[in-house]
Amino acid sequence: MIEAVNEMELLRNYYSIYSIIHNEVKDIIKSGNYEKIILDLMNASKEIFPSRYTHLDNQAHGECDFVDVVTGEKFDAKIPIDKRQGQMIGSRKGDVSALTTEFHNEALEFQYCFVGDQKKPITELNLFKKMKNNISKTKSDENVIFFIPYPIVIDFEGFPLIGASDLLKKIYRELSASTDVSGKHLYAIYISFDRKMVLRNLETDKREYLQFPEMQHYVDYNIKHIELD
Repeated sequence: MIEAVNEMELLRNYYSIYSIIHNEVKDIIKSGNYEKIILDLMNASKEIFPSRYTHLDNQAHGECDFVDVVTGEKFDAKIPIDKRQGQMIGSRKGDVSALTTEFHNEALEFQYCFVGDQKKPITELNLFKKMKNNISKTKSDENVIFFIPYPIVIDFEGFPLIGASDLLKKIYRELSASTDVSGKHLYAIYISFDRKMVLRNLETDKREYLQFPEMQHYVDYNIKHIELD
């Protein structure tokens, strides 16, 4: 784990981060086994998901994925991929290199909202469009958990700049302004760069970091530290 450092130390250091998405990530998406991962994380959570939760195995009539066993609160899990990316995942041929490239490009797409002569609105980002589409497919009383099986933001536990605006924070603000999310809460589960799973309430931006070594079968990454003179 990278320990928290002050901003001056950050300016003197450079972190080169490489993430690798293994072919097996296709299997957990196609099989739906990612729902078990989400459920395990929810029930391991003490802060973001403080209750006990169960999976609804019978979803013949469009029922949600998870229910709070105490309150009956409903949760639906979504992976923000579009139809074409779903076809790439479902293909038996090839590896995930093309899909990996797309995922990385979507994360990098955020920078074009702030630089250049023709800045791109948040609403034009591919990830925003997919998340908005996901929400439209849930019922009004269902909370949404976005499971993102790759590093999507620069996130470390205890990182001093964690409060700065990032892709998911900006997307949530636009979603809450342009989409009817009243009566439901939005969450994201993704991978931090210090090898933890991040459980994040997008409304409050509160985060919880959990050890989950199983995920490294699907995604791994290396952090190379270079001290600048």
